[in-house]
Amino acid sequence: MLGLLDKIGTTAAAIAGLIVGAAVTFSLLGLYDAWIDDPAVASAARQGFVAASEKQALQGQVDEMRRQFKLAEAVAESERARAEAANREADNAGKQYEAAVAADTGDDGCRVSSGDLDWLRKSRGAAGGGVK
Repeated sequence: MLGLLDKIGTTAAAIAGLIVGAAVTFSLLGLYDAWIDDPAVASAARQGFVAASEKQALQGQVDEMRRQFKLAEAVAESERARAEAANREADNAGKQYEAAVAADTGDDGCRVSSGDLDWLRKSRGAAGGGVK
């Protein structure tokens, strides 16, 4: 009879252990769900990510626009310098031509009058009147 009570006691202890284990597991899973896996907690944690990623994307666009603006400024400055050099070269060529015309005293039948020089000056524009 003691053997039968021993088997019943062992079985009851095993069943009680399973019930207690299930209760502890259920409690721990409930705590996990409430503290870690809770959708409200997850959404609160993700709340700042959208704003941060949008800010980072906009900052990247601003940086790219600044880079393009600086590049455009550099290109414009180099073109401005080239235009000024071309204007100086044209002015120098015009002055050299005028000096050559003034020095031409030969009677070769090809004379340039002062009216022709005035027309040439007007067609070129004022000296140094190129790029501003």
